[in-house]
Amino acid sequence: MRSLSAFIIISVVCIFVSGCSQKVDINEPAINSGEGFFYFKDKTISEASAMRVYYYKPKRFTADRPIVFLMHGADRKVEHIPKEAARDLEKYNILLILPEYSEQLFPKIEAYQYGNVRTKPKELWTYYVNDRIFELVKKLTGSQRKKYYIWGNSAGAQFVHRQLIVGAYEFIEKAFASNAGVYTMPTRGTDPYPYSLKGLDLTDEDLKRIFSLSFLILLGEEDVVQDAYFLKTKAAMRQGDNRLQRGKKFYSIAEKEAQRLNLKLKWQLITIPGCGHNPNDEMINAVISSILSQK
Repeated sequence: MRSLSAFIIISVVCIFVSGCSQKVDINEPAINSGEGFFYFKDKTISEASAMRVYYYKPKRFTADRPIVFLMHGADRKVEHIPKEAARDLEKYNILLILPEYSEQLFPKIEAYQYGNVRTKPKELWTYYVNDRIFELVKKLTGSQRKKYYIWGNSAGAQFVHRQLIVGAYEFIEKAFASNAGVYTMPTRGTDPYPYSLKGLDLTDEDLKRIFSLSFLILLGEEDVVQDAYFLKTKAAMRQGDNRLQRGKKFYSIAEKEAQRLNLKLKWQLITIPGCGHNPNDEMINAVISSILSQK
């Protein structure tokens, strides 16, 4: 499991680096065996541009095998990941999809972690882009899967849990969010979105649907360092002094809200001993085991 561990760790290093310019001639997209990428044009970006979508397709991949989206960290870099992950992806026969939400096309935290919810109409929210990529992936591979899995760590975890909360979960089989730096707490709090549901115009029926999703929250028990990328706004600090505290509070609030709604919460919380901000082998194994055991 070391190679998979390496690619996850590299992918979530939190340094802010701009994505490459992507004003290029777009060839017909294809997904071949092994590693590669294709260009994807979407209505959320200008007509002259396209985002890169990296992938790794196992040689034995068949139409019934899982498709997993991996959401990168704040570094926005994914091109190295398919090669790092190759051995394990071949072993488990999982198709890995890695959309590159570059700094140029999806600038700053507002467009990536916060999904442009505060700045654009709903049809242009970033959280719906993955669904459109999934439809193309199915077409290119002949996949018969109706839904995909999605995992994000750090900034990627912020993206994943907000994709669920805003309602962009129609095609998600199961979601995994690990070690997010700050959360949209699943309650109508004092602090508005992105810190709580305040301003999202969600009803209790919406909450019931969200709490009924298959969602696994993973927290490193050693992820307690306030590093240079730890958000310290007043609203963020009200969520906790470190990422572990904030993740536990996120889940605790979900439990209380589900109880208020007389609903059994389908979400799960797992804390991983000896794990800091970057996923370790135990955390990676938990995600893979959950994917492979899913009916």
